Amino acid sequence: MNLDAPIFFAENRVWRCYVGGALLGRFRGTTPEEDSHRPEDWLASTVRAINGEHSQGPEEGLARALKADGSPGPLLTALLREHADTLLGEDHTSRYGVNIGILCKYLDSAVRLPVQCHPDKALAKEYYNSIYGKAESWHILDTRVIKGQPPYLLMGFKEGFTREKFAAAVLAHDPALLVGMLHKVPVAPGETYFIPGRMPHAIGPGVLILETQEPSDCVVRAEPFCGDTPLSDRDRWGPLTPEQALRVFEPRGSSEKALLDRVRAKGDRVSADEGGEVVELIGRAHTEAFAVRRVTVTGKLKVALPRSFGIAVVTGGSGTVRWSGGKRDIRRGDYFLQPATVEQMEYTAAGPMSLVLCLPPAP
Repeated sequence: MNLDAPIFFAENRVWRCYVGGALLGRFRGTTPEEDSHRPEDWLASTVRAINGEHSQGPEEGLARALKADGSPGPLLTALLREHADTLLGEDHTSRYGVNIGILCKYLDSAVRLPVQCHPDKALAKEYYNSIYGKAESWHILDTRVIKGQPPYLLMGFKEGFTREKFAAAVLAHDPALLVGMLHKVPVAPGETYFIPGRMPHAIGPGVLILETQEPSDCVVRAEPFCGDTPLSDRDRWGPLTPEQALRVFEPRGSSEKALLDRVRAKGDRVSADEGGEVVELIGRAHTEAFAVRRVTVTGKLKVALPRSFGIAVVTGGSGTVRWSGGKRDIRRGDYFLQPATVEQMEYTAAGPMSLVLCLPPAP
């Protein structure tokens, strides 16, 4: 493997308890465009998927690099075991070890996912013996109407929330009551949302997102079904008791305006010239766990990362990426790891091209 060049990866679809994926197939230009139990693709992932009896093998969730000729190469985890300082930078590895510190996913649900939440760092340490919580961000790539239902997200408890009402709804197995406790937010492509640890949420049907999150697969689900798939206690609570799991949900409600002020990314311009612009969508104002930037290329644009490395995802259009020593044509759906050895990329658009840069925590 050439460590002085961006690293591209093989498709890395992961089994989930819900169905989806048709929009992902359309986005990436692959066929068939169909919904199945493999609705997610984990990008440059060093995280194993936790699927229990549904496991697709010991390497499920781990990303495999592609060689220069496009054939399968080593797992990213294997590359990092030997070359972590080179690929990630010594400042990063001295703090986070052999771990890229983030997990990025394409995620396309054809059904409403169950009301759920993830631990923040404090509860992750207490309950899961992990240094990572699971704050996450959602960049909307595409949407579809399913059975007449426009696309939406469920986020945050409404005003009037109490733990007693929530626990009663969970025990009653009443999905309508649970959904009614959360804000229902219509969404459109191009929008970005930040979901902190412990915030209740659910992705509605017909939403394709690029998710950037802390590198964890810990989840607590308040419902006993995911679509038509029954969930075991292990699926719902993981290693926790039901009492512990319900305490993971943050005990607060808010107005819809207060919620959107908290979670909807406004975007702050970082730089701009005649070749395009860079806008920070998720940054320190939201979290220390990761950052997300949108790059719009209208001509020729040089982009340097604010971290030692990052994951670049082409979200629209096509063009060429150049670095010292090479170049490659790229199109919507492509992505790559920009290692610490590549300080700057030059993007040239064949018509407008957009990318999202998913960045690790600051060292």
